[in-house]
Amino acid sequence: MALFSRKKAEAEDVIDLRQPEPVKAQWGSPVPCPSCSGRGYLDHIDPYKEIMFLHCTECGNKYEFTKAEFGIDDSSDAFTL
Repeated sequence: MALFSRKKAEAEDVIDLRQPEPVKAQWGSPVPCPSCSGRGYLDHIDPYKEIMFLHCTECGNKYEFTKAEFGIDDSSDAFTL
């Protein structure tokens, strides 16, 4: 029998400093520029044709995305809060 009992190993608090997983683009929010990966600016959404019109704030490229490209089938999936 020992005079001192062993201390149980306690789990240390660990801080994860790795980069967080990139957030998947959502319908109705700006999407990075496909040509330069710059910051996108949402200009207009056509609700009938379901197209987002955007432009890049860095290179000036104008581009568009459809709702089908985001894989949204039901209108209840769009604009989730």
